[in-house]
Amino acid sequence: MAEITPWYNTRIDCPVCDSKIEYTKIRYKSIKLLKQDTDFCPYYEGENPLFYEAVICPECGYGAHVTSFQSINKYEKARIREMITKRWKKRSFTGHRTLEKALEAFKLVLLNLTDMEAPKSEIAKICLRIAWLYRYRNDSENERKFLEHALKNYMDAYGQEDLSTEGKIDEYTCLFIIGELCKRLNRYDDSIKWFSRLIMLNADPQHKDKIPQRLMETARDLIQEIKDHMAAAKEETN
Repeated sequence: MAEITPWYNTRIDCPVCDSKIEYTKIRYKSIKLLKQDTDFCPYYEGENPLFYEAVICPECGYGAHVTSFQSINKYEKARIREMITKRWKKRSFTGHRTLEKALEAFKLVLLNLTDMEAPKSEIAKICLRIAWLYRYRNDSENERKFLEHALKNYMDAYGQEDLSTEGKIDEYTCLFIIGELCKRLNRYDDSIKWFSRLIMLNADPQHKDKIPQRLMETARDLIQEIKDHMAAAKEETN
């Protein structure tokens, strides 16, 4: 009897070149979420499904997050054909993905998003996932670099985009992640400022029921953690 792998291939139509392509998915029964970092970076027992979230068309080079692969307009398609496809060398991303292969796929998605002038929230999502991949590799320099890119784009998204649109990060999670990324980048005053905005919204009856309480509890815990850290650092310098 053939062994059942934790991954399998499924078919989808590429919206840019109209090819029927295959991409790899994970059987969720085969994995177990062990924990998450406070910026939502997941750790699994078994195959990591994060590695497979970047879908690449082997024919034309179009790439996107699996949740938005077919959400592309005429202008964006034209940009991909001009900026990506003309230089693309056909190659496959199906089957088992190593950490390095996942990094390659996500960086291709980031290149696609940049070339098609995608919304900042989508660029931020991919930058954050690339940072997580570098975290798995214990590459703190590149992790920090992509956390900074993610932070900049999330801040731009919060100021410029309608985050109530379906499929986008909501404004409360965006506020939280901005505060969390500021903390990870040692921008403690900024972190407290962004977490405090979230807490203020939670005090407003119009917003309170829309904000997950776990998000609020974590934000409060992180503010206290930052204050404790700053107080300890001040004592050391005295």
